Amino acid sequence: MTEWDTEEWTSGAKHLLEWVSTVNSEQPVMLMVRHSHREKLHNHHDTMNTGLTDLGKRLSREMGYRIPTVRKAHIFLSVVPRCYETAEAISEGFIHQGGEVIDMDSLPTLIGPEYSDRDVWQNLNSNGENVTEFVNMWADDEFEGIEPFSKFGVRLMDDTVKRLLSVKDNMMHIHVTHDLALMCTKRILLDRPLTHDDREPYLSGLGISLKDEIPTLFVASTQDRVILTDF
Repeated sequence: MTEWDTEEWTSGAKHLLEWVSTVNSEQPVMLMVRHSHREKLHNHHDTMNTGLTDLGKRLSREMGYRIPTVRKAHIFLSVVPRCYETAEAISEGFIHQGGEVIDMDSLPTLIGPEYSDRDVWQNLNSNGENVTEFVNMWADDEFEGIEPFSKFGVRLMDDTVKRLLSVKDNMMHIHVTHDLALMCTKRILLDRPLTHDDREPYLSGLGISLKDEIPTLFVASTQDRVILTDF
């Protein structure tokens, strides 16, 4: 057995790959995934500078190798090292299998919101254990010194879901991001407060497919499918 088989945190990634393999190859799809296995974070400075472990790099490459190559891929990423390294390794694996990556672009929204007071991050554990609680409190306007959740949400949806809606062929968009942006996306699309169980493991996340211009959300951790009627 390989590391891909034995590491428990790859379960969500496996569900995501199983799902994307069932989507009609003529339809565009979007994957939004959390970065791969990283070094432990100790403070806010670490959150902006820490990269992947060797295990994280290997399994990112393995995931890329397992993504179906029936579509060309456009990869979007946070420029923080662990996301860039994840995106780069996924690209390497995908290309090695015969896939084509047309471009890799950074997106500021995949890093997180704008802020004017660094102290706001004292409310978020460095390793993200309370990220779902943080997002709920932010969405309820309980923090100052940070971009309003509603404003950030508009930018995030424009850069991800609405970008997919503008695609005219069977392109695959892959967004590599952090806990925070991923949980914001989940809160917006599911239209409810988050619970601790909503947090996705490494390389897991969300998928969106389009059929007759109607998006359907796939949640990897629960394997739930939700038709998105607000787009």
